[in-house]
Amino acid sequence: MFDMKGMNAVEYVAGHASELDYDMLSPLAIKRAGQVIVDTICCALGARDTDLGKLAAEYAMATEPGNEAILWGTNVKLSSAGAAWANAVASKHLGMDDSHRICGHVAAELVPLAIAICEQRGLTGKDLVRIVAAGYDVFGAIQPGVKVAQRVRGLDHKSQAGTLASAVVAALAMDLGKDKVANALALSMDMASGTEQYVFDAGLCDTKDLLSGFAVRNGIYAAQLSAAGFQGPPGALDGEYGYYHAFGDGYDQAFLANLGKDFTIAETGFKPHAGCRHVHACVDATNDLLSQGKPDLSEVAKIRVGSYKNAITPSFRVKYDCDTVNQAGFSLPVTVSVVLNKGSWYKEDIASFDQPEVQELVPKVEVVLDEQINSDWPEKNGCVVEVTTNGGDVYKGHVSYALGEPENMLSDEEFESKFRYLAKGVISEDNITALCNMVDTVGDIDDVSELVKLTLPDK
Repeated sequence: MFDMKGMNAVEYVAGHASELDYDMLSPLAIKRAGQVIVDTICCALGARDTDLGKLAAEYAMATEPGNEAILWGTNVKLSSAGAAWANAVASKHLGMDDSHRICGHVAAELVPLAIAICEQRGLTGKDLVRIVAAGYDVFGAIQPGVKVAQRVRGLDHKSQAGTLASAVVAALAMDLGKDKVANALALSMDMASGTEQYVFDAGLCDTKDLLSGFAVRNGIYAAQLSAAGFQGPPGALDGEYGYYHAFGDGYDQAFLANLGKDFTIAETGFKPHAGCRHVHACVDATNDLLSQGKPDLSEVAKIRVGSYKNAITPSFRVKYDCDTVNQAGFSLPVTVSVVLNKGSWYKEDIASFDQPEVQELVPKVEVVLDEQINSDWPEKNGCVVEVTTNGGDVYKGHVSYALGEPENMLSDEEFESKFRYLAKGVISEDNITALCNMVDTVGDIDDVSELVKLTLPDK
């Protein structure tokens, strides 16, 4: 473990990231890195032809022309910053990006940036895996210390901790050296910003996805400023007015106790469904119920959903009168009603939120705090769903962990099914197969451009 003695928090975090080597990573961390990298690419490919995906691409092409990095799913090259930004926004858009129970959504802020700069500089797969793993460790060192206060204040982790971790990723990929990596981290603190107001205004704004892009843009800008010689505050993390104070309740050295002992990326989870991660245990509990026998939906008297506090609050998580698909993707009453009808929770399923058969069930849903499930959070993120019919029959489903959590990980077949669903029609079947096979071999490639070439369109 890196020795913290005599260092401030910025120096310590940057020192760990700078000295992390590929050979120091555990086999599980390397495997998860490969999964995170391919998963992020496929999430972006799945959003390439959406309205926001197209808008992000058009904006990046207009403002960030260049010949450094590929805009995934196209034949277009942009500046590394432009490609990273547009790919980040796209990879976040479908809501199927990775999800860490403590850190939240991490990959969209780190992976597109790491790939773009590695592609630009001709770095290897081992470099890419090492840099992404280091970025996750930075995220894992920063986010837990502010997580509770951040939620109360309505702040957003992607554009805050994401900006700091992104700055380190950019600085590592640019090979700036330990002191300048630390300075990039320090500079980025004053760029970290963002709120979760988008969850209340879902469908009326694009900031849910733009926040990941903000992190990427600010992170690379901080690294460029550091490379040019600009200085950030040494107390950016642990100072009296540093990050832990500004976004949390103050600094505690214990926040960094596990840095270098565990790899944050090894603990990440993956989303087999669309929508908010906090509704996914409900999806899985409902599917568990359906696997035991589907109730006659015309005879449903009441539906009870029990979960942990973070899954059922604030109010947008129990919204009954959703006006937009984006709002529906956060709503537990809508989630259980859709899955009972459709059996799945992809973007096209969420879009059925206003169909009569779904709306017939929504008012019958009661969402409650399950004391046992809540006491297990965040070690577990479970849910229980109970359907009672007019005749008194009771159907019940339960999960302790949402599918895709480390304790309930997707199988290789389930990963491949997700990747094919997302990338189908954007790249060729051969390239999809090659991407699926790349999960366990990212570290073996000599040049990251070999990976990026698999994102070129099939037309």
